Amino acid sequence: MRMITITADVPGRLVDQLGEAPKEMKRGLKDVLNEMAKESREELYAKSRSRYTLKAGKFRKSDIRIRKATVSRPEAVLTVSGQTESVKSYRIRKNTIRKGVRTEVIRGSGWKELKMKNGSLKAFVAGVTTGHTGVTHTDVFQRVGSARFPIRAIHGPSRAKLADVLFRDMQDEKGSELTRRVRALAERTLS
Repeated sequence: MRMITITADVPGRLVDQLGEAPKEMKRGLKDVLNEMAKESREELYAKSRSRYTLKAGKFRKSDIRIRKATVSRPEAVLTVSGQTESVKSYRIRKNTIRKGVRTEVIRGSGWKELKMKNGSLKAFVAGVTTGHTGVTHTDVFQRVGSARFPIRAIHGPSRAKLADVLFRDMQDEKGSELTRRVRALAERTLS
C-alpha cells in the first residue's frame, strides 16, 4: 500500500507573525486552509476522472481524505492511499494472434501494447484458478521467462501516484491562490 500526503501549509515567517495576531485572524486562517483543502480535493478528483481511464469504482472521492487545519496547527493535509491497481482496472483491448494486450492509462494517449523490450513476451488475458472450487481469477498476465510458467500479473499506477502527478501540476496555482486568500484575510482582519 502506498500513501501520499499533500500539505498546504503556511510559510514560517507568517506563522511567527500570526503568534502576535488576534485570535480571529488565526481562526480565519484555519477556515481558509480547510476551504482550500476541500476545493483541492474536489479538483483532484475531477481531474483524475477526466485525465485517466481508471474505472469509476477503483478511485472514489472518499479515497482522498482530509486532515483539517486547527488554530494551533495551521496546515491541512490531503491523504490518498491505495494499492497498485491491475491493468485490467484501466481500459484494455484483449490480445489477438499478432498483438498482446493493449492498454490506455491516460485518456487520448493512444493504445500501448504490453510486451517485454525484445518483443518476445507479450501480455495476455487469462483466467487462473485460485485453489477454491469453481473460482477463477481473470487478469492480465505476462510470462516471466520462455517457459510456460511462472506468470505474473501486470499492474498499473496506484491511486496515490495518480493524485501525486495531478497535484504537482496544480501546486503553483494552489500556492498563489492560498497566498492571495491569506493576504485578503489579513487585510479584512487588521483593518
